[in-house]
Amino acid sequence: MTYADGTTERQTCPAQIWMQDDTSVKRVFSATQEIVSFKIDPDEETADVDTSNNSWPKKEETKFENFKNKVKG
Repeated sequence: MTYADGTTERQTCPAQIWMQDDTSVKRVFSATQEIVSFKIDPDEETADVDTSNNSWPKKEETKFENFKNKVKG
């Protein structure tokens, strides 16, 4: 997470979070500062086939990413 003052914080979740529902996971984060952005799994350690929804605010696709998506088909 990145806060309004520019500081960052990294939080982790145990793999057991998937035990209750293997299709969707929800986690609540609380903070005393305004959160301006966050990224889930920044090191790409999970088997996530759709990383386009791992950031907030949503990352704008580059021309190269648009090209890759068209080629995938």
